[in-house]
Amino acid sequence: MSTVDIVNKISALNNISDDYWDFRGAENSERDFVHDFCAYPAMMVPKMQRELLKVCIDEFDGRKISLLDPFAGSGTLLVESMLAGIDATGIDINPLAVLLCKAKTTLIQQNVLAQQSKTLLSCINDDNYEYSIHNFDGINKWFTNQAINNLSKIRSAILCEQSVEIRRFFWAAFCEVVRIVSNSRHCTYKLHIKEKHDIAAYNKDALQIFSKVLLHNLDSLNLFYKELKNRKLITRNGSYKSSIKIYLGDTLEILKNQRKKYDLLFTSPPYGDNHTTVSYGQFSVLPLRWIKYDDVDERIDELLINTLSMIDRKSLGGKTAQANVTDEVKSIVNNSASLYEQIETIKSKDQTKVNKILLFYSDFDDALNIISKKMKPDAYEVWTVGNRKVAKQEIYMHKILENLNENYGFNLIINFNRNICNKRMPEINAYKGSKEETIETMTKEQILIFKRRR
Repeated sequence: MSTVDIVNKISALNNISDDYWDFRGAENSERDFVHDFCAYPAMMVPKMQRELLKVCIDEFDGRKISLLDPFAGSGTLLVESMLAGIDATGIDINPLAVLLCKAKTTLIQQNVLAQQSKTLLSCINDDNYEYSIHNFDGINKWFTNQAINNLSKIRSAILCEQSVEIRRFFWAAFCEVVRIVSNSRHCTYKLHIKEKHDIAAYNKDALQIFSKVLLHNLDSLNLFYKELKNRKLITRNGSYKSSIKIYLGDTLEILKNQRKKYDLLFTSPPYGDNHTTVSYGQFSVLPLRWIKYDDVDERIDELLINTLSMIDRKSLGGKTAQANVTDEVKSIVNNSASLYEQIETIKSKDQTKVNKILLFYSDFDDALNIISKKMKPDAYEVWTVGNRKVAKQEIYMHKILENLNENYGFNLIINFNRNICNKRMPEINAYKGSKEETIETMTKEQILIFKRRR
C-alpha cells in the first residue's frame, strides 16, 4: 500500500482544473442508476465519491476489501460499493435513510418487479378500487383531503404486495410523493406549514406523481442491475456477489457489538447539531408515518417516528444543551486546538450556542473513537465535511476532524475542497417565519483522506 500513490493521484486530478471536484454540468451532476430514487437532505455527489473510491481501491492491489459508512444517509456509498464490487456496511439512525439504502441495494428479478409494478399501478388507477383512509396525529394539518385520499389509496395497494423487498421499492417512490404533496414548505428541511393561500392553491395529483416516480425508479433499478451484470458482479440467481449490510440504529452501539474490521471508511457526517443545521429527522418523519414500520426494519423504535423531533434528538449533538453540558463534554476542547480557538471566539456572544457545539463535537469524538477501533492497521478514511457558521463564526470542522482523528492514530495525508454546486440542499437551513430571516447554506465542502498509523 502506498500513501504516496494516493496523494499523487489526487493531486493530479486537482491539477486538471480548479473546479475538477465540483462536477458541474448536466452530465456530471446526474444522479445515475438508483441514486435519485427519493430526495434526501444533503445527498453526496455520486460521481465524486466514485472517483475517490476508485483511487483508494486501486491501492489494495486486487485484495478483497470492505468499506464502512457509519453515517450512510440515503446510501450513496453503498451503491458505489456495489458498482466497485466490494463489501460494504452502512449504518444510520434515521429509518427513512435505512429504507432508501435497502430499496437501492436490493436486487429484484426484473420481470417480477415489472409485473408487480404493473399490478400496483392498475389498482391505484382503478376508480372502483376499495381502500381504507389512513390516519395519524396531525394528518389534516400536513395534508389536504385530496392528498390524504390519494395517498391512502396508494398505501393500501402497496400493502397488498406480499414481498417485503418489493414493498420497500414501492415505499421509496411513495415517500417521494408524500414529500411533494405535503403542506410543509419545501424551502427548508424543517417542518414548517405553508401559508393558507399556498395550500389552497396547491393542487398536486399524488396518483399521477406516484406513477411517474415509480416508473422512473423501475428504469433506474433495471439500469443498475444491467450495469452490475456487465461488470460480472451478479450471481446466477441474480444477487450481488459481494456483501451489503445495512443497520438501523446508533453508530456507536452497533459498532461496539461488531467484531468485523474495515479497510476503508467513506462517509459524510452531519455538520452540526440537527436543530440548527440540516434536520434529517423532521424531513423524514411525515413520509415515515405513512408506511408500515416493520418494512423498514423489524427492530424499529416507533418513538422515533411518533415524535417530530425524536430522530434529530437521537442524532449527533441532539441532546438538550442546557441540561447535558458536563465537565466531560467541556473537556472536548482539550482534544482540538482548532475547536478551542473557535469556542473562545464565540463564547462571549452566545453560551447556548457554545454548549450545542460542545455537545456535537463530544458526540462526534465518541464516534471517531469507536470507528477507529473498527479500522484495520492499513486502513484509509475519506471524510466529506462542511464548515457551518455559529454566531457569525465559521466552525472549521475539517481542522477539528484532523485534530480529533490524529488522537486515534490517523494521519491526514491530503485534503482539498470543492464548491457545492449540485448537492441537494434547501434554499435555507431554517425558516424564521414572518421575520424573513435566512441562514445561508454552506457553499464548499472539505474532503480529507487519512491513513492509519501502524
